[in-house]
Amino acid sequence: MRSEKPRGEAFAADSLAMGMAILLAMTIVQRGIGFLRGVWFCRLLDDHVVGQWAMAFGCITMMAPLMMLGLSGAMPRYVERYRQSGHLTGFLTRVMLGSLFGIGLVLAVMVVAPNWVALIIFREPSSGGLIAAVGGSAVALVAFNFVNELVASLRQVRVVSLMQFLQSVGFTVLGIAWLIIGGGLVGLLNAFSLATVLAMMPAIWVLRRDWSRLPSAGTALDAKVLWRSLLPYAAALWVMNFLTNSFELSDRYMILHYTPGGDVAAQTAVGQYHTGRMIPVLLTSLAAMFAGILMPYLAADWESGRRVEVQSRLRTVLLGLTVVFTLTAAMALLLAPWLFAGLLDGRYSAGESIMPAAFTISIWASTVTVAQVYLWLSERGKLCGIGLVLGLLANVVLNVWWLPVWGLPGAVAATLVANAVVLIGLLFALAITGYPLDGSIFWLCLLPLSLLAGPWAAIGLTLSLCLVRREIHDLLWRLVSTRLERLRRLAVEWAGRGRVLE
Repeated sequence: MRSEKPRGEAFAADSLAMGMAILLAMTIVQRGIGFLRGVWFCRLLDDHVVGQWAMAFGCITMMAPLMMLGLSGAMPRYVERYRQSGHLTGFLTRVMLGSLFGIGLVLAVMVVAPNWVALIIFREPSSGGLIAAVGGSAVALVAFNFVNELVASLRQVRVVSLMQFLQSVGFTVLGIAWLIIGGGLVGLLNAFSLATVLAMMPAIWVLRRDWSRLPSAGTALDAKVLWRSLLPYAAALWVMNFLTNSFELSDRYMILHYTPGGDVAAQTAVGQYHTGRMIPVLLTSLAAMFAGILMPYLAADWESGRRVEVQSRLRTVLLGLTVVFTLTAAMALLLAPWLFAGLLDGRYSAGESIMPAAFTISIWASTVTVAQVYLWLSERGKLCGIGLVLGLLANVVLNVWWLPVWGLPGAVAATLVANAVVLIGLLFALAITGYPLDGSIFWLCLLPLSLLAGPWAAIGLTLSLCLVRREIHDLLWRLVSTRLERLRRLAVEWAGRGRVLE
């Protein structure tokens, strides 16, 4: 009789260090491809169509988490708990059913009132085909996010990175090819949907391969206990997603609806704003990916009672993020004149002028995205809403006041002030939940403002701060020394393997 080989553990988790390394490497390539895609879109589309694309894509990314009612976003927090108890299948079944209900509600609104939806997104009535393409893209993104959250919760970092990479490359190839042959906005949205669906295939293969090896409980899942813990968390997350996405989209919405001069002028202003954010938004998306990968690892430490380790890890990530992002932004500002004059044919001078403020906004938003992981771990995520509500109100009021007077610079200034309000609200929420705040956190929050004085001032201040402030210097030294020690151990391990092979 043939003996079977022992089967390994289902979904063996990647380590946090390896996960971050893989994520960083894949993200650099992926974001580089995404940046080139954005440049080509801006070159191949008219200015006002760039604005339409920016609004459509912003609404798609806003609708997707709202359609899921916050349920899939709760997976990084609860998957490990139900995996260990053997009830993961029952947990995911209930999450999927709840998400389908939310998808149906949003699609019903788009079917019943397409012109109303078009007026909100584009400031003008649109064809049914365009609204259908927006809805289809949102559904594709919902499916992608669900699978992505699941494999990320199972700490399959390599699969997550591959999914993100394939989605970016696929959309780049399909989108640029479509525009080169003369296609329009509807086809571009359909290309996004197709690339998003195809990018799920690696995760689906891994899930099918390992699902049967998951531990199974001998008792039935207590649905009442599940919903008592899941619903408050998911509801808070849904509200936070709504506030976060509304806040993130509010600047473009205000530019579209309060810029004088008609529909085309308003859409063109959104297009200029989109180009000015093209590089800064890469930092924000990178921070969101870091936060998504970080959550399951910190959740494992949290469930094991290692709260001090959670605080230390999060502090190290925030430190590295702020310093690296500020230096990266400064280097990008040095290259901006060549980018806008050469690659973009000098068509987006207004976008170039807002880049320093856009980088400051993006770094603050990145800090908020990563730091609020601690609030979700402590199940106090609703406290994030304090700053978001105040920031959203500030953004709307200041845009109504400043945008008609100063135009696009007024909208950027309003968004900058609003993001400062959100950041202050987050620090307040961290303080009341017991996270230890010290001088290094406050200095790092102020550091991105140096970009407004120019790239060289930002570089000089960042390096000086790292040398002068002892708490920052010590944290950086521990971070670097830890990484060097890991590299040394890896080198010794590989050298030992080489001698064995000889």
